[in-house]
Amino acid sequence: MNQIIGGLALTLLIPGTALAQDVKIPERIEKLAAKASETVNVTLDGPLLQLAGQFLSSKNADEQQARNVVSRLKGIHVRSFEFASEGQYSEADVAAFRSQLRSPAWSRIVDTNSKEDHEHVEIFVKQENNHAAGLVIIAAEPKELTIVSIDGTIDLKQLASLGGQFGIPKIDATAATPAAPPASKTAPDAKDSAE
Repeated sequence: MNQIIGGLALTLLIPGTALAQDVKIPERIEKLAAKASETVNVTLDGPLLQLAGQFLSSKNADEQQARNVVSRLKGIHVRSFEFASEGQYSEADVAAFRSQLRSPAWSRIVDTNSKEDHEHVEIFVKQENNHAAGLVIIAAEPKELTIVSIDGTIDLKQLASLGGQFGIPKIDATAATPAAPPASKTAPDAKDSAE
């Protein structure tokens, strides 16, 4: 699932700035933690987010880039739940969150469904003045639900640098790269054709 999210996020090469996002994690989603066998709950806003960004090393190139991205953000909210069995959350739970993304400012730019794996991934971008003004990722599997909401100045080209930081799934650049085609069969060499 993280590779799918990462690969899709890497396809979003739209630079931009962001304003207030106005997206909140509803109580209905928060209550899923009681049913989950594993949870990730990250809520970083304002000064706390800037403090967390100071723990990223300025000597490591990847962390420095993540630090630069974080310095322009107003908030990162991540909720991820893994359940021991299917049916621990419903589509209504996700719909309670998704309903906030129906305003004209929000556009669903990615919507993938895998019938085989029962995975559903959606990426929403809030736009203002032709710039990205917010980002939300919803990734749902039968036994896993992840919501990532990023608020603040966002340069989607640099978004990959946040992967693996603050509970945001690591973005795998290879997931966005198509596989090389199989090598074509060459004509038999002279020795084979002589036989």
